[in-house]
Amino acid sequence: MQSVRYLTYLLFCLLLASCDYCNRYQQAHITIAIADSLDQNEHTLYPDTVALQQAIAALDNPLARIFAHNHLGKAHYYMGRHLSLAEQIPQAAEHYIAADRARIDDPIYRGRINSCLAHICKQNESDSLALIFFIRANEAFEDSGKDWYYAHTLLDVSEFHTNLHHFAEADSVLRIAQSYNLDDYFLARYYETKGLYFYELQQYDSALVYFKCGLALWHYEEDRLYTYKKLMQVYLDMGDQASALPYAQIIVEHSATPNELVNAYYCLMQDAKANNDIELLSRYAHARQDANRLLNAQVGKYRGALTLLKEHVVNPYPYRWVWITLLCLLVACLLLVIAIVLHRRYAARRLQVAHHQIEDLSISAQLSNIRATYPRPRKQWNDYNELKKDLEPQLHDWLSQLETYQLSNRENVFCTYMLLYPHASLEDLADWMHYSATGVSTFKRRIAQKIGIPTRDLQKHLQDLRQVPK
Repeated sequence: MQSVRYLTYLLFCLLLASCDYCNRYQQAHITIAIADSLDQNEHTLYPDTVALQQAIAALDNPLARIFAHNHLGKAHYYMGRHLSLAEQIPQAAEHYIAADRARIDDPIYRGRINSCLAHICKQNESDSLALIFFIRANEAFEDSGKDWYYAHTLLDVSEFHTNLHHFAEADSVLRIAQSYNLDDYFLARYYETKGLYFYELQQYDSALVYFKCGLALWHYEEDRLYTYKKLMQVYLDMGDQASALPYAQIIVEHSATPNELVNAYYCLMQDAKANNDIELLSRYAHARQDANRLLNAQVGKYRGALTLLKEHVVNPYPYRWVWITLLCLLVACLLLVIAIVLHRRYAARRLQVAHHQIEDLSISAQLSNIRATYPRPRKQWNDYNELKKDLEPQLHDWLSQLETYQLSNRENVFCTYMLLYPHASLEDLADWMHYSATGVSTFKRRIAQKIGIPTRDLQKHLQDLRQVPK
């Protein structure tokens, strides 16, 4: 009684646990649905990071990774976005990697996730790694059929091919991007990327043309700052300090990006040095040191994430071997169970056949003994009860099978004679049963009809009757 009470308590606890998980699972789906709606309709992030963490906790299990991988991947992606904004880059990278491993069905999300991973590499100036992720993003956006996303990542791919001096690849991708006519923002990026291409080729005149074409298309000043930096660098490389100076001054006045400030202060320092203005040179030098410290601090935030991303590229699914091993074990166990079942069936069939063979030999021996004892039927056997008394010990099972057809006693006698004396003619049977040959033939046909078989098969059917299992 006590064991029943414990079992009931255990089942009740399991029921409560399953109900609690179902509630958390359903709430996780609601959270991701709201986050999706805000992202797609209002272009804002779902603000409740605690709810996102709870969604990840509810979905981060082997079963949900298979059947709810879309929601799990999106939860990691949105959490990574929040951590990126909070400049917690290694933690953000972990969530982006988890989102990438979830393999969300929607290629737009796969493209975004790889773009975020590429951006982390870009900030750490790891161009080759960034290129890998931008190519992945570009392939995902191509699958989505969304030209805007696809065309922009073409520019990213071209830019990093250029940075790595893969000029043929960069030019090929730019030619594809040139076929898209989207908006001023895209066209400005295209000219900027084309300018970078010529800048790395040291074709400075062409680079200036494209940078200035892009500059005229930007709508906001913060978008122009990167182009200002590149124009400044082109003029400096051409030895035109005077033309570079205005761009450096604009950057110092409007930019908060350490990388741009470091480059701009370098230009201003060169100008102060040329004018022999020691005080201004010192001020610019200190400002450049401050910007350089900020730049190093910023790069340091990304450095920890870079190790994670390198490992992710080398081994994107580190626990896949566990799943493969478990699957192989499961398949092996299944095959073993099937083999055991088949072996048991085979052994049972062999045993049954052997039993039938032994039984056949036993019955054959019994029939031979009966024929030796009674070369012809006794006259008393025309009474089935008398026949049964004499033959019951040897033919008990066969007689029991025969009686299931519910034939008359005389019919049972006839069938027994056919079994015992298979070579007897109709005339012999007619003599033993005191019938005419024609009457015995009719008798035989009537028995076959009652059993439900052709008359010609009656002899074989009676012989096979002894093989029916008990």
